[in-house]
Amino acid sequence: MHSELDARSEQVLKTLVRLYIETGAPVGSRVLARESGLEVSAATVRNIVADLEEMGLVHSPHTSAGRVPTSRGYRLFVGIMLEMRPLGSEEQARIRESLYQQASDIYQLYHAVGRLISGHTHYVGLVLVPRLAQGRFRQIQFLTLSRVRILAILVTTTGIVQNRIVEAGRPISESELERAANYLNERFQGRLLTEVKGALAAEAQGAPGSLEALAAEIGWSALDYEEDEELFIEGQGNLLDYPEFAQDGRLRELFEVLEEPEELTRVLETPPEGGSGVQLMIGEEVGHEALEHCSVVTASYTTEDDGLGTVAVIGPARMNYASTIPFVDCTARQLSSVLSQNTPPGMRDSA
Repeated sequence: MHSELDARSEQVLKTLVRLYIETGAPVGSRVLARESGLEVSAATVRNIVADLEEMGLVHSPHTSAGRVPTSRGYRLFVGIMLEMRPLGSEEQARIRESLYQQASDIYQLYHAVGRLISGHTHYVGLVLVPRLAQGRFRQIQFLTLSRVRILAILVTTTGIVQNRIVEAGRPISESELERAANYLNERFQGRLLTEVKGALAAEAQGAPGSLEALAAEIGWSALDYEEDEELFIEGQGNLLDYPEFAQDGRLRELFEVLEEPEELTRVLETPPEGGSGVQLMIGEEVGHEALEHCSVVTASYTTEDDGLGTVAVIGPARMNYASTIPFVDCTARQLSSVLSQNTPPGMRDSA
């Protein structure tokens, strides 16, 4: 598509996109002629814009209005015309410090990431946490709720905590539960939860009444469920500041999607080209009708233990791409750094 444009057409498109991102108002030919830096008349600019419209790069929202970029126009702007600069060392250090201040509580950490992104971009910040089954076993604890009901508290190596109520086949004493938990913690610490579940399923068939069989039975029940990803969302109210969402019920549709974690998860789980790194989806590329007037930037973060998660931002298609993309990328990298320990954040040695 780049080969179809000459230098003047590129400059006009670049100027049009930049002005629309800044103002949110359709851009007219007179303004383009003045702001583009080209020494041409408004009539010449109108002809160039007409060609851009024929290529599907811009369109007119109203008959008498100026032009606004299409998804294809944004894509060309970001891919070829926009100079993307990484964050400076001071900004990277500020992000890193902000995350480490919340590192003692894994859930507060994820909320902090969302707030950090939404605060910087003035869009919606999101963090998608990997499925629990991708994690590694750190410890488990059993608490008696009644004669046969037990609360199992599972902790992964990165500090994710999952509670589950287990129904035992017979009354179990607190001392039995303590021995069963100690057995599981000593045997399976650091192993993948999927491996632990498989091993417990086999051990549950052991000698009835043995410590191993009891621990396996309760432990397997605590792990025998499907766990969806967990989604943290911050900054939904920022969308109220973009007038384009006030049209045709778009804002209502957006907020409805933000209340449906499963819908958002499907969007955020779209694998980026190359399998990792930063991905940008613009308009129809997002693949969801309610998000056709939005752009979504995602970046993968990872830990040695708990698999691949996603940091993301959802905002208007006239997003400040030059600022947003590097910020999301850097935040994902810093989150990976915080989570790269084999013990939960905040439980590291203080030395």
